[in-house]
Amino acid sequence: MRLPQLRHFAPPALAVLLLGMGIVVGTRPLGAQGNATSDGDGQRFYTNTGQGPMWVKDRLIQNGALQTPEYYFTREFDDERSGANIKGLFFDGLAYKGKPTKVFAWYGEPENLEKGAKVPAVVLVHGGGGTAFVPWVKKWTDRGYIAMSIALEGQIPGAKIEGENGKKQYRTFEHSGPRRQGFFEDVVVTELEDQWFFHAVADAMLATSLLKDLPNVDGDKIGITGISWGGILTNVITGVDNRYAFAIPVYGCGFLQETPNYSRLLSKLDKEQRDFYLRNWEPSLYVPHQRQPTLFVNGTNDFHFTMNSFTKTFEASPNEKYLYIEHNMKHGHQAGWTPESIYAFADYITKNTTPPDLPKEMLKKGRKRLRCRYQGDIDAAFLYYTTDTGDWGKDNYQWVETPAQVSDTQKTISAKLPEKAVAYFVNVINSDGIMYSSPMKMPGAE
Repeated sequence: MRLPQLRHFAPPALAVLLLGMGIVVGTRPLGAQGNATSDGDGQRFYTNTGQGPMWVKDRLIQNGALQTPEYYFTREFDDERSGANIKGLFFDGLAYKGKPTKVFAWYGEPENLEKGAKVPAVVLVHGGGGTAFVPWVKKWTDRGYIAMSIALEGQIPGAKIEGENGKKQYRTFEHSGPRRQGFFEDVVVTELEDQWFFHAVADAMLATSLLKDLPNVDGDKIGITGISWGGILTNVITGVDNRYAFAIPVYGCGFLQETPNYSRLLSKLDKEQRDFYLRNWEPSLYVPHQRQPTLFVNGTNDFHFTMNSFTKTFEASPNEKYLYIEHNMKHGHQAGWTPESIYAFADYITKNTTPPDLPKEMLKKGRKRLRCRYQGDIDAAFLYYTTDTGDWGKDNYQWVETPAQVSDTQKTISAKLPEKAVAYFVNVINSDGIMYSSPMKMPGAE
C-alpha cells in the first residue's frame, strides 16, 4: 500500500528503518514508542517502534480492534430513549492503562424490522462536547438503517455534571476509557495504546465488528459518519479499516495544520508532540488509504475546518467521492446530521437508488464566464464565490451566492464569474431538494 506524498511534511531524518524486521536503528524517531536495548558498543535499538498509518494500524490490530467485542443490552437508561426500537448497550473496549473498559452506545433498528431481514447499518461518531445521541440514531432508523451511536469518552446517558475543570460534562463510570485532552495534548506523554484518539478509533472499529456479527445487519453494507471531531476520526478510521461501504465525514478533514484554529492549537504543543501528531494522527496521512465511496460535507464558513484544508482533503481521496458544501452552514451535531443529501448518498450506495446529481468537469475556464457539465436531473444551480482568501478563519469571511443558468438540453451550467473572484464552487439541487457540490477552484491556481 502506497504512502501519501505530502510536500509540506518534513521527512523524518531520524533513523534507518529496517522494514522487514520492524526495528529502528540509531536515533529514536520523535514520538516513537517501545523498549530500548543496547549492544556492547552503546548503540541503541528500539523494538516495537514505528510511525505512520501502517504502524498505527498494526498496533490497533495487535490490541484487538478488529475483534468482535462482548456486549450486553441495558435498560438502565430507557428514560432517555425515544422508542422501543432504540436500546442502550455496553460493549468491551480496549484496555486503558492495563484495566478493562466498556463503551456505551445507543443501538437502533428500523421499526417493525422482520426477523431474518438484512438491512444496511451505520456507525455514528460524535464530535467534541458530544456523546451517543438518540435523535441521531432515530434519523437513520427512520430511513431503514440499523444505527449505533457510540460514546467516545466513557460517557453514559444523563444530565451533565460539573467536572474537575469546572465545566459541565457528561457523566462517566468505573469502566470508562480516556477522555479527549484538548488537541492531542496526551500524545508522547502517554503511550499510544492509552491515548484518547487511539481508543476512539478502536471503539468505532469494535462497533463495526459488533454490527457485522448481528443477524439483521447486511455486513457488506455498513457505513460510517462522524461530525466535527467525529469527522476527523472518520477520515482516520477508514484509512486503517476497509470494511465500510461508505463514509460521510461532516466538517472534520485533514491538513489541520493549515487551518487557523488548529495551527494555533498545534503551536501550543511541544515539538515532539507536534511531530508525533504530524507523523501519526494527521488525517491527510490516512485519506489516500481509503477505499470506500465518500461524501465530504462542510459549510463555507466553518471556523474549525476551513475550505482550504477541506478541499485538499477531498482532492487527496483516491476513490469514488462526492461533495456537499452548504452556504453558511452552522457547526454542530444537529446541523451536521440534518442535510438530506447525507441519507440520499447512503441510499445510493446501499440501496442502489438514483445516483447523485452532480456538477461535472469544467468546459470553459476563465475570468469572465464559468461553464460546466452536470449529470442527472437538476432544478437549480448556484455559483458561490469569494473575493478574499487571505484569512480563511476570519469572522467576516463571505461567500457570495449568485444563480446559475441551467441548460437541460446541453446538460450544462453557466454563470458569470466576477473578475475579483479568487475561489468558487457550484451547487446543484434536484426536485427533491437534494444538493451536491463541485470542488472549490481558485482561478489563479488553475
